[in-house]
Amino acid sequence: MMIKASLMIVNVPHASDSREQQQAENSIRALLVKEVGCPLAEETLSLGNGVMVKIDGVNHQRRVLCEIYSRIGKLKGSQPDKLASDMLKLLTVERVLGGNWRKVICFADSQAAKYVQGKSWLALTARQAEFDIVVVELSDSERHLISAAQQRQVMVNSSVSES
Repeated sequence: MMIKASLMIVNVPHASDSREQQQAENSIRALLVKEVGCPLAEETLSLGNGVMVKIDGVNHQRRVLCEIYSRIGKLKGSQPDKLASDMLKLLTVERVLGGNWRKVICFADSQAAKYVQGKSWLALTARQAEFDIVVVELSDSERHLISAAQQRQVMVNSSVSES
């Protein structure tokens, strides 16, 4: 008797995969368009000397630059550092492109936005550098998908060196 085996490849995302957050960025960008009053497109910009940066939302005609955060809940771990890095990126892009640009940091959750709305040094930086902090309202189903992904990612990123 001969048994044939077949291999079926299932596309199961890695537990730390951020696909849900990336998909949510499209919804967030669409909601942000209504807030800023102009179309926004994800774009990779050349800053010269081979330096390239990806910006989550750009409108050259209206001079708008934005970064999007799909985090649900309070920022944790190195997330505030990522936020600071993205703010510095927008400031650099503004300087390279010249003139004044509307710099927007858009959040999907008011808890996440509190980090740049309170009394932290980063909140002071946001005010001093004239960043607009915008919070958009996602649907319950989108919030649930992001929250579930965040829970899955926490489980993967747990300390493996517990001894």
